Amino acid sequence: MHPEKPLYVDTPTAAGLLGLSRSSLEKYRHYRDPKGPPFAVFGRGSIRYHVPSLLAWAQERTVHHGAE
Repeated sequence: MHPEKPLYVDTPTAAGLLGLSRSSLEKYRHYRDPKGPPFAVFGRGSIRYHVPSLLAWAQERTVHHGAE
């Protein structure tokens, strides 16, 4: 049996999925940058990223050259 992939991940794991630094994600959150990825707060200081939303956020930033 294969373990299921988590639905929510912490900041270091999210950064690894996106190929960004942990500090980049922390800056998006700190400055409440509307261009940053969505995140959830569970309890006091427990920040998690919803993996499907995180991947959709990354997909929205894909640049297709020559497309209008």
